Amino acid sequence: MPRLPLSHHLPRHLTLATLLAIGLATSACSRGNDHQSGGGNGESPAAASTPQDWAKLSQFSRIDVTGPDNVVVTIGPKFSVTADGDPKSVALLDIRVKADTLQIGRKSEGMWNKVDGGKGATIHVTLPAIRAIDVTGSGDFTLDKAEGGDLALSLTGSGDLDIGQVKLGSLKAEITGSGSITLAGTADQGELSITGTGDIDAAGLKLGRAEADIMGTGDMDFASDGPVAIKIMGTGDVKVKGKAQCTTNTMGPGEAHCGP
Repeated sequence: MPRLPLSHHLPRHLTLATLLAIGLATSACSRGNDHQSGGGNGESPAAASTPQDWAKLSQFSRIDVTGPDNVVVTIGPKFSVTADGDPKSVALLDIRVKADTLQIGRKSEGMWNKVDGGKGATIHVTLPAIRAIDVTGSGDFTLDKAEGGDLALSLTGSGDLDIGQVKLGSLKAEITGSGSITLAGTADQGELSITGTGDIDAAGLKLGRAEADIMGTGDMDFASDGPVAIKIMGTGDVKVKGKAQCTTNTMGPGEAHCGP
């Protein structure tokens, strides 16, 4: 005897209602299972909230920071990563090493904002040598010193980057946004650039030779007794102290000043 379609056994409206109820129940069960498993990513709620073991982080010479938290870096013989401050902010930190870069950020739910009006977290890092710093967001970054070959600094956002004494072969410092870079010391050559409103305050920095570019309203100052190429597009000013041999290319009201 041939099987009859479902609609032959039940009225049409009852068939649709039954199918809809089955679909909703299946969807609810699926969401419930995802919630119990940590959002469908295979992690339980306990695993998702387990603190990271930062004591094992090592073998990095670059630091990449994203978010609102402050970072204090010290050059020392051993690697170390710790954090303090607002407990809720500390719990949201996501710190890991990828290749030779220490990545400091937050879990997605607390990416950019300080929690409940808190003061945020402060991450303390110690490492033997540093070669690059990339800061994005509103947090401030402090480094006590840097020596050796090259150092690249990139600042995007409203946070400030404060570098103590440097003694380098090559220095590259770039600002995109409203944050400022402060640094002092010496470098054989330097590339300094500003795109936006931030300043490079480096009156205590002496460069052997330099390139200085401004596109925006930010200002920069440093010292040099060597050749300096200056390019200004905007209202920002460049001030070079010393006996530098300056060549300038300006478009806009920004000015270049070279001299004692």
